[in-house]
Amino acid sequence: MSYLFDQELATKDLNNFFSSNGANLKSFGSTVNQTFEAYVFASCIKWYKKNGWKVDIINPKAGSYKGEFKLKFNTRGAPANYSYAICKKNNIIKQIHHGLRVNTRHSSYEVDKFNANICLDIAIIKETDISIYKTDIPISNEQLLSFGEAKHMSAFAELIANFIGMVHELMPNSLNPTENFNNDILPFLYVSGGLYKTAKGIFETIKNRGYKINIYSFDNKMP
Repeated sequence: MSYLFDQELATKDLNNFFSSNGANLKSFGSTVNQTFEAYVFASCIKWYKKNGWKVDIINPKAGSYKGEFKLKFNTRGAPANYSYAICKKNNIIKQIHHGLRVNTRHSSYEVDKFNANICLDIAIIKETDISIYKTDIPISNEQLLSFGEAKHMSAFAELIANFIGMVHELMPNSLNPTENFNNDILPFLYVSGGLYKTAKGIFETIKNRGYKINIYSFDNKMP
């Protein structure tokens, strides 16, 4: 079940989707893992469009990729050097980033000696001037609205348990059944394959506990 994702077809679709923003085949990575991350990034953009948001793609304004569509397939690099999406609706502005470094809830870049942060596959944040952030400076956790992890594999129990741990570190309120996420994608894990039996069991308990988390897969795609 790990290899249900069709990289060739996805690359073609992504190229068509982002073509007006200077995208090319290299924009979506050379490995299947990277292409899947690009696919998940595009899925988030489509989610916001479907829910009435106006979405614009912002490409780098300087550097070697100036004006070109470029995703961030590594943990190094200033966020302004890569493409991201701006979502607008009812005077609210949000941003969708790929490979963005974000502080955990209980850590501060300005205070902590060993700053705790995580480079997220997908990060949905409040309107932020990213031009001031260098490669090692994380976005404040207060700016984080939601996030997603993309894994080219099928899900087993430990993978979902690890993701719950990430949610606890980054957005612990998502584990509160009364939390409201009406205007945002819930924190999510997206796997290219399916869910093994043990993973389905944990996902069932997630729903029973009222956690505001989603698990997407080949046979349960992001709406």
